[in-house]
Amino acid sequence: MNAPEPLAVEVRNVVKRFAGNTALDDVELAVPTGQVHAVIGPNGAGKSTLFGVIAGEHRPDRGSVHVAGRDVTSMSAHRRVKAGVARAFQVARVFSEMTVEENVTAAVVAAHDTSRVFWSGRGLRRARQPVADALEQMGLADLRERQARALSQGDRKRLEIAMALVLEPKLLLLDEPTAGMSPEETAATVELVRELWTRTGLTVLLTEHDMQVVFGLAQQLTVLNRGHVLCTGDPGVVRERDDVKEIYLGASA
Repeated sequence: MNAPEPLAVEVRNVVKRFAGNTALDDVELAVPTGQVHAVIGPNGAGKSTLFGVIAGEHRPDRGSVHVAGRDVTSMSAHRRVKAGVARAFQVARVFSEMTVEENVTAAVVAAHDTSRVFWSGRGLRRARQPVADALEQMGLADLRERQARALSQGDRKRLEIAMALVLEPKLLLLDEPTAGMSPEETAATVELVRELWTRTGLTVLLTEHDMQVVFGLAQQLTVLNRGHVLCTGDPGVVRERDDVKEIYLGASA
């Protein structure tokens, strides 16, 4: 009998404090490989801190983080990228003076530790196909020559996701992927993420305030409140819980 596939990410009893304030308190999270999983909760619930702990930007005060069965708790953020973790932030982090194509090329070349010869022929040849694939996947191929500073908010966010995808992650973290987008941009981004998951089976962990986005994408939900996990389950079941409605969705949800 084949051994079961390890979880894409598992957070075990994580505690994280900042200046005496507890941002995460004994948090547990388990996301199977190939699942789209959303973490929701009110402002200050600990969502971004949890993502920072998973991505290696914060070291937990207690507990552990495992990616594809591997303990990555002591790894730096850079090493976690190599272990298969990629993150897109709430405010897109792109190089404004570079073109769309150059931004994605920068991501793939840096990930292969060839930044010292960034624009060498070898580095560019290595990056060409993955860059083209990522731009196509995120609907940015027609904008490849445009400078990032000239992009709309929605296109900037999709560019950052493309920069994450080019790293060939096992786990993609999306922090508020539709923040600041128009309704049209939001709908387009949701469809792109859905198509990406359908085509690749990539594990996606996201935070999002737009409940239409959450319920349109997520297969499982985890609700955080004041650094604690309130519940995890099927979106249709979670949204009907009275405590979830009270703290986050609103009594009329």
